[in-house]
Amino acid sequence: MRLLDLEPRWILIDGKRVGFVFRSPIRADNFWQTCFPEPVGTNRRDQWDLAQEALGDDRAVIQGCNREHRWAIAGGIDTASFETITVTPSLDGSAGGGWHGHITNGDIVGGI
Repeated sequence: MRLLDLEPRWILIDGKRVGFVFRSPIRADNFWQTCFPEPVGTNRRDQWDLAQEALGDDRAVIQGCNREHRWAIAGGIDTASFETITVTPSLDGSAGGGWHGHITNGDIVGGI
């Protein structure tokens, strides 16, 4: 499965990419997972609001990121494309019922 199959969207603050949101590859409902290379806002609600804004859907169920973790996007978020993006370490949404796996060269790897 490709990340592009999961309708990814960039999350922006003042026109600058700060993360992205994508449909969970293991949930058929309106459940979305996020990835932020740096913490944004002061709490998870800030992440949810930004993701819902990116989606244009205030009914979307958003799983925010653990603010204690940092994800690296190969080559940096500013030049990344969903076709080739690699994120490390894994994204673990399992605690909230989401997907746990890797995004490598635009592919969803593991957990599906």
